[in-house]
Amino acid sequence: METVPLLAWIMLAGFGAVMVALDLFVAGSPGRQMTFRNSLAWSAVWFAAGLAFTIPVWLWLGSDRGGEYLAGYLIERSLSLDNVFVFALVFAGFGVPVAARQAALMWGILGAIVLRVAMILLGIELLEAAHWLLYLFGAFLVVTGVRMATADHDDEVDLEKNRTLRLVRRVVPLTDGYHGSRLTVREGARRLATPMVAVLAVIATTDLVFALDSIPAIFAVTLDPFVVVSANVLALAGMRSLYFLLEGMLGESRFLQPALALLLVIIGAKLVLVDVVHLPNWVSLALVVGIVGGGIAASLLVPERGAPPAHD
Repeated sequence: METVPLLAWIMLAGFGAVMVALDLFVAGSPGRQMTFRNSLAWSAVWFAAGLAFTIPVWLWLGSDRGGEYLAGYLIERSLSLDNVFVFALVFAGFGVPVAARQAALMWGILGAIVLRVAMILLGIELLEAAHWLLYLFGAFLVVTGVRMATADHDDEVDLEKNRTLRLVRRVVPLTDGYHGSRLTVREGARRLATPMVAVLAVIATTDLVFALDSIPAIFAVTLDPFVVVSANVLALAGMRSLYFLLEGMLGESRFLQPALALLLVIIGAKLVLVDVVHLPNWVSLALVVGIVGGGIAASLLVPERGAPPAHD
């Protein structure tokens, strides 16, 4: 496989950094929740920017990699939707104040980017050394898709059974309540951690779990490190705006989870059959757009009975 020029990596780093910085510090000021309309507008901006990155990839690296990036970006962006729904449930379960959620999302997104880049580079090295791992990843995605299809996003997160939270409570003394977005406060002679530390710990483990789902999914499209990294980084950029958008649509997206589950099953089957079935990039692209778009459209056209509109 042709080596990607250093300038392309510099371009990706700069473009990704600008997108993340704009999302975290410009799209909405820390400490203030975005409205549904603002989050919708900014989410459209970030989605368009991620799609637009296909152009330089296509021009610099060729049509094959351009198509791989586009399909991979849409896969990663689609799977990030389920991650955002779980974030909303975690925040609700912890009772995180609205003003503190922006800070939690900021650190969560930055941590997810670093974690995914490291896992991608490690994963590609492993797959190049052991091709059979693709079959294992594929089977894992199929099982994950089946489990997702039977899960219920309406269920509350049982924090008392969360191992990460129990570990944090054993190791770190926590205050009873939040203190804005601060991680620690001094009470008397002791410095205590706020519940925000536990929130970030749970978000970090959630990022790890979802990375185990989404990274193997893009391996069904390409093993090119530049394409995989760029698709993941740009899919995560703008995730804060996407969170506030989907938080307002939690009661109106009942068909999205089954759509994502079906997508995972199909991608997993493609990995298992990687040496037998070779689908063009446009087929992968059409599957992602059709399945996820169909789930969103069905959710909007056939809302759950009795669900009040959540828009501002």
